[in-house]
Amino acid sequence: MGGAGTVLAPQVFTPMAAADQDNYVAFLSPSRNISCEIDYQRRGIPDEAFCFSISPPQSVTMDAAGVLSRCSGEGCLANPAEGTPILGYGQTKGAGPFSCRSETDGVTCTVTSGRGFTISNAGIATVG
Repeated sequence: MGGAGTVLAPQVFTPMAAADQDNYVAFLSPSRNISCEIDYQRRGIPDEAFCFSISPPQSVTMDAAGVLSRCSGEGCLANPAEGTPILGYGQTKGAGPFSCRSETDGVTCTVTSGRGFTISNAGIATVG
């Protein structure tokens, strides 16, 4: 039976613009149990901080106003990009109004108002 196959157009990789790189932060905790991503003023992506932990399986998303959305269970997890850097204990990374600090007892992310969360083995706690 032969027939013509479907021909797909080649995918073109477009690197992030320099402005996008300045407004995107991703990191793992030194234990690699917690992974976080901050997106700020990136075209088509909501401004938010998103973190999840493998154990226990949980995630939290925070918008620029400090409003949290929590999730528990394996369905809440994501896959950090290969090569995601480690944020050492006591170090802070941020973009726009978002700031996240890695500590031995978890990761705390806040917005300029001071509202935010801490994600750790103990769960997700509200800050501010």
